[in-house]
Amino acid sequence: MRTGYPEDVVRALRPGQRVYFQGGPGECEAFYNVLGDNPGLANGVELWSCLIPGINTQDYGSLPGSVRLTTFMASPALEPSIASGRTTVNAMPYSEIGATMAATEFDVAILHVAPPDRHGNCSFGIACDMPGLVWRNAKRRIAFVNARMPTLPDADFIPADEIEFGVPIDEPLLAAAASPGRTSGVLAEIARLTAELVPDGATIQSGIGEAPAAIVAALKLHRGLKVHSGIITQEYQTLMESGAIDPGAENITGVAWGDAAFYKWLPQSGFAFRSALVTHAHDELAKLTGFVSIGSALEVDLQGNLNLEWRSGRRISSAGGAPDYLRGAAGSPGGQAIIALPATTSSGASRIVPRLAAPSVPGDLVDTLVTEHGVARLKGLSLRARAEAIIAVAAPEHRGFLARGYS
Repeated sequence: MRTGYPEDVVRALRPGQRVYFQGGPGECEAFYNVLGDNPGLANGVELWSCLIPGINTQDYGSLPGSVRLTTFMASPALEPSIASGRTTVNAMPYSEIGATMAATEFDVAILHVAPPDRHGNCSFGIACDMPGLVWRNAKRRIAFVNARMPTLPDADFIPADEIEFGVPIDEPLLAAAASPGRTSGVLAEIARLTAELVPDGATIQSGIGEAPAAIVAALKLHRGLKVHSGIITQEYQTLMESGAIDPGAENITGVAWGDAAFYKWLPQSGFAFRSALVTHAHDELAKLTGFVSIGSALEVDLQGNLNLEWRSGRRISSAGGAPDYLRGAAGSPGGQAIIALPATTSSGASRIVPRLAAPSVPGDLVDTLVTEHGVARLKGLSLRARAEAIIAVAAPEHRGFLARGYS
């Protein structure tokens, strides 16, 4: 692998090329900066990435020049370029994103990797969801080789001799904002109620957000847990160190999201880092016994249908991996799909609504709904019984309105 400079990366790009770069925690800010510092050098390039709301905050489609972006999840950060037409969002479940990436030919793959290990391999470190699916079908492979990217002993990688040239950097990885500390009373109660639903020995998955994070933290007294999740956060370190997770099991994730101390811990964590075709594959999930999916939603209606995308008329996210994991739980022997959320927004509006016009996920995939007001077990109920169970866990001040809206 010969080495180069950041400017060499953009000089290697040509109009009309389809160029992949890493999203999620694997996004390399050095690549974004060099694009912005060299306007015009990427003119006419079609950038592709799987940018994740809440993690990736740069709007590549608004960079100077005629750069265009194709990605798969909407976010507030991308609103300007979506509005201008320079960013295209191809919304689909995460498993389909992985399949699309694996089947797409790229002129250039721009990767973010750890330095070569003693075997001459460069680990994708904290972000293995997509790059291992892409690099084999890319005509050229360029890598930012970051001294701070951890080399993980059981993670997808690229051999250094498959990289055309590397750009050595020593820069901080994307990291989660500092935790506010104490969990609110509402989240603490949601976490307590949900933790009681998860049996010892279950295989768990959780999404991003305050409620899933609080629930994972509340599992620290469990035993024999296993993990098969698209993402792990700092709360999983707490579970491993408290003895809740079985260290002898194959605990699988795709990406890790946390602070620098969490990333430093990962090489000793025992987690296996795999692509989206493993972490989100239906066949992989359905063969797990007792798979428990722990997710959240912006809104839920009285049939259990979920809104994962829209807030006050603005599209702020996409369904992501939720359809994969809810369907995986449905196919798992003893599986359980849990959606947990506060009953109201910060302004007091009900997050339980009579009906969603365009649900992100159908309600028949939701087994259990949890709010701070209780647990609604929905599996096997009639439509009316589902509505009654959901109203019972809504905020008391909204229950009359919801009952009138359903009748």
